[in-house]
Amino acid sequence: MTEFSTWEWIRASGWSAYFLLFISICFGMMQKMGFISKSIGRYLLIAHQTAGWFAFLLAFFHGFLLYFDDYQPFSILEIFIPFQSKYQPIFTGLGIISFYSMFLIFLSTDLLKQVGRNVWKIIHLLILPSFILASLHGFFIGSDTDETWSKIVYASAIFVFLLLNFFRFFAKSKKMFENY
Repeated sequence: MTEFSTWEWIRASGWSAYFLLFISICFGMMQKMGFISKSIGRYLLIAHQTAGWFAFLLAFFHGFLLYFDDYQPFSILEIFIPFQSKYQPIFTGLGIISFYSMFLIFLSTDLLKQVGRNVWKIIHLLILPSFILASLHGFFIGSDTDETWSKIVYASAIFVFLLLNFFRFFAKSKKMFENY
């Protein structure tokens, strides 16, 4: 039977959380684009929400496992308080902030009726800088940082993210100009 080290679980949960966050954001943006039919949009919404929840859970697991790592153990404060880590405090802090913004987005979604749709939308937009922070976190302190394939994955994800934002902005701008 193959045994996995804590480091392998930390690495796998980090990569999985990042991939699912990327999928969730992409499907969330695509769902609201004018060229996507409502029937497909419903499936994109389900995939967006499901991938987002699993990304959040895996990100929590990723941070939680750092406490148990033998090579680079983190204290509870280092895991939950941004910029307190002895190891790469800036980039570790960016990952923690990204995690907290994901938490805030899920919390506001659960409390949508209490916070109102406009506040929810503003909070929901935090996922855009959160994704950039998660990308920087992984790019600069991930265990595969020096690997070419890792750099290509992060660069490709950010490129697709920016491209979808461009299309989203263009679609909104086009609708705005059509109303005049």
